[in-house]
Amino acid sequence: MDIVTHGLGSLAVARGFFPRAGKAALASAVLVGCAADLDWFSQYWGPSNFLAWHGTYTHSILAIFFFLTLIPSFPVVRHYLRSGSEIVGTPLPAGTLWAGTFGASLCTGLLHIAMDACQSDGVALFWPLSSRRFAADWLPPIDPWILTILIACIALPELLHLVSSEIGAKSKKPRGQAGALIGLALVLVYVGARAALHSNALATMESRTFHGETPRRVSAFPESLSILTWRGLVETESALDEIEVSASSSDTFDADSSVRQFKPDPSPALDAARNTVVARRFLAIAQVPKASLEKTERGYVAILRDLRYAAAGDTQHEIAAVIELDSNNMVTSEELVWARDLRH
Repeated sequence: MDIVTHGLGSLAVARGFFPRAGKAALASAVLVGCAADLDWFSQYWGPSNFLAWHGTYTHSILAIFFFLTLIPSFPVVRHYLRSGSEIVGTPLPAGTLWAGTFGASLCTGLLHIAMDACQSDGVALFWPLSSRRFAADWLPPIDPWILTILIACIALPELLHLVSSEIGAKSKKPRGQAGALIGLALVLVYVGARAALHSNALATMESRTFHGETPRRVSAFPESLSILTWRGLVETESALDEIEVSASSSDTFDADSSVRQFKPDPSPALDAARNTVVARRFLAIAQVPKASLEKTERGYVAILRDLRYAAAGDTQHEIAAVIELDSNNMVTSEELVWARDLRH
């Protein structure tokens, strides 16, 4: 999920459930709610580092507690150095600021990894105990519907506050709490609807045969604008099929209209390529791997790609594994590259 959505979601959580914790606690909650996306800077150090960092170390439960000890400490220490923080003219005790700061920050940190787990990249929740990634494939990389809901639930209370201040009306209730709670509830309902439609899309593909072959594995990835349209990927014995699926109606679904990419024939060169360190790293996180093998003057070039990048609409950060072999099937080079560079 993009950092703007994470920031707005964190602000909504802090306003909705910790409305009297103070401005310092609010700032800490937003920072912790966005801190996991520090792993995006790893892309500037190449695809290998991005593969290692993205969705792993900073998106674990352990990382949340690290951020909790680092970021909220600043406003808490500042509180002890000052006479106190005030909300609606009332000084906040140190214990209240401490509890509000850490409570809000914990919730926003958990919200961040929960939202990212609903996407296709996946997050390693239990790192370093386990490197397994959790990816529900419910939400697109940037979801305009969630973004619109969060903007509305935060902006509208601010506009109403400006109007009421102009006419001299004053409210003792925390500003924006009701709007934040309504917005979070709408987001929860929306994600639940996405999850149900995702299940429908999977069931539609699992119940069909594709060009006479039974599906071995099916995946469905969401469209950003339409909650009913999903990009389906189906693995059969001989091919990988791409097809558009409507989660609202399975009656008009035509499995034989899929676009097929045939798997390469088994070969010693391909087996050698798949056993390399780079290939094992890549295949450990790939959801829908597709291999290709090309004969060259020196031997072979094997390329491993993950079709879910294109299906999920995230080709900008697509990673591929490239392995070169000689005529005796001995590996001469292996590396992870940006897939966009292969198209140049």
